[in-house]
Amino acid sequence: MPDTTAKVSIRDTAKAVIRAIDDAGENPTKLRQGILEATDPLRRRADLLDLGTKRLANHIEANSKHLYYDGELSITLDRVPTGRVIPPHDHGLWEAVLVCTGSLQHAIYQRADDGSVEGYAELELVEDRVIQPGDLALVIPPAEIHSFEALEEDTWLINVVGGNYRAHRNYFNIEAQTVVYAKAGTYRASPPPAPVGATA
Repeated sequence: MPDTTAKVSIRDTAKAVIRAIDDAGENPTKLRQGILEATDPLRRRADLLDLGTKRLANHIEANSKHLYYDGELSITLDRVPTGRVIPPHDHGLWEAVLVCTGSLQHAIYQRADDGSVEGYAELELVEDRVIQPGDLALVIPPAEIHSFEALEEDTWLINVVGGNYRAHRNYFNIEAQTVVYAKAGTYRASPPPAPVGATA
């Protein structure tokens, strides 16, 4: 339940996130905890869903908003539609996926192959769990590939991203063990088709 007394500003949240990133250094456990603590007051704001400016998202077209952006860090507020699985894809950077309301089935992978065979990719599952409000998943290299699905209506996320999303990214088909490099958002609800002639 949102805390109606909490009125932390977006700017103060961004400052706290930046401090958490600086304090964590190369420690992902510390980064995860720092981001959780830095974003929790914002997550609890009763008017959270009224905040932000509309943005054009790659996989979540229903409702996605910028809360903060400075070229090195972005914080977005996103509603994930139910009824479809966002296929495994990478970003080339780290991302913290924090659930505000609802619940999210979220899987993180890393590549088990060396990437030397074009069109071929073997993924290793690192984490697969349901994320509830107040918890987050940290997608960070080398485990920077993720897939997710909203399990409830009105599943809202705060996404904290360290850097700028690439215009193109890798989309993976786990069963076919293939990868396609495509414009972000090309594959929104199903794995990409196996490229012709892609073999290990």
